[in-house]
Amino acid sequence: MRDLLMLGVLLAMIPMAFMSGFVAFLIWVYATVLSPHLYLYGFMQGFRFVFVFAGIAVLMLWMRKDQDRGRFIPDATSVVLILFVVHALLSAIFSIQPNPAVWFRLDIFLKGIVLAFMAPFFLTSRWRIHVMLIVLVIGLGFHGVVDGLKMIASGGGHNIFGIPTSSLSDNNLYALGMVMLLPLILYLAKYSAHRIAKWIALIAFALCVMTVLGSNSRGGFLALAILGIWYWITSPRKILALIFVAIVAVGVVQFAPERWFERIESIKNAAEDQSFLGRVAAWKVSVNIANDNLLFGGGFHAVERQWIWNQYKDTPNLIDYDIPVMPAKAAHSNYFQVLGDLGYIGLILFLSLLVSAFVNRWKIQAVAAKSKTDTAWATDLATAINLSLVAFMAGGAGVSLAYFELVYLFIMMLPAIHRILVLESAKKKELVSAPQGSVVHV
Repeated sequence: MRDLLMLGVLLAMIPMAFMSGFVAFLIWVYATVLSPHLYLYGFMQGFRFVFVFAGIAVLMLWMRKDQDRGRFIPDATSVVLILFVVHALLSAIFSIQPNPAVWFRLDIFLKGIVLAFMAPFFLTSRWRIHVMLIVLVIGLGFHGVVDGLKMIASGGGHNIFGIPTSSLSDNNLYALGMVMLLPLILYLAKYSAHRIAKWIALIAFALCVMTVLGSNSRGGFLALAILGIWYWITSPRKILALIFVAIVAVGVVQFAPERWFERIESIKNAAEDQSFLGRVAAWKVSVNIANDNLLFGGGFHAVERQWIWNQYKDTPNLIDYDIPVMPAKAAHSNYFQVLGDLGYIGLILFLSLLVSAFVNRWKIQAVAAKSKTDTAWATDLATAINLSLVAFMAGGAGVSLAYFELVYLFIMMLPAIHRILVLESAKKKELVSAPQGSVVHV
């Protein structure tokens, strides 16, 4: 029955996508974060939703069927991202072999990058950006709302494992993805015109927090804590922000299951925790791989290949830990993941992209301060995106999520927001400076 329903929806969406490239882009984003095939069990399960609508969006862009189509204007952020992609390609070519995961992981990475590069073409107005955010929050937030409700219904006993076959495929990655979503939910709650929509957003926020608690993820807890602190730091209304953070903190203490407290308590004994020591071992191996392959690293997921792990685990470096015999592990850190996969140059480019997000937020604030138009939405959205990236940077210290497609989409959204503000400001100045009675073409 689900498959027949999805087939009917699909038959309605495809003509709409061909009518507007922006609609195709929205469905592309929605399918990326929702992973609809996970809820199908019949003939529609193998349908490639992302591939089909990504293809339609790119085709409509190429055929210039989108009336509000934007242009790709190279800036510092896009140039660094292009260099990062080229470096990843070279890393795959010169990777340590045999490693069957290299080309598979490169393919997944490039698909996410293509989505990010579409942002300047389709996100050309405040309205479009808001619609895209609503679609993204509904798609990814659906999982958080469902798992949050299950947590409540089970009295905290529901086990959360992540979204299989997606970038958030285990509990730690899933928890971080939910924390990254929280600032965007709050942004939509603030700018929703209807009170019902505001309450729906706030309820979704609470349920996503419940999902983070149910994940038993220490990285998720760290990301949530840092997010709360940074939210207070960046908020212009310190007292209200402090009250809100306090309410969330009290809610966490009141509603978190006992097993969550036990998990968080284990942070104190990290030096004796086998899970943490496994992370330290992966960090040491990643550093050794990068030291031996300075330019391009070992290639995607090199640290997870057992023979590569065994080759590098005993080489001494600044991480003073004697690695016992153990199975190869994931890097368990965005930074060590990129370092081992792409080498020191790749890590520098990766960090540069993250830094560019904060630079672009500053640029947006600078333009907004000089503009006489309504620009509060832009500064608030830039702050919300930065908060998501702060959560990513904090929680990412303990998980391998460096190639998460939404991170690069968020980074590319910021120059698009800046461009919208600049254009709106220029139009406003042109209207103000025009002589009375003259016609101004805008």
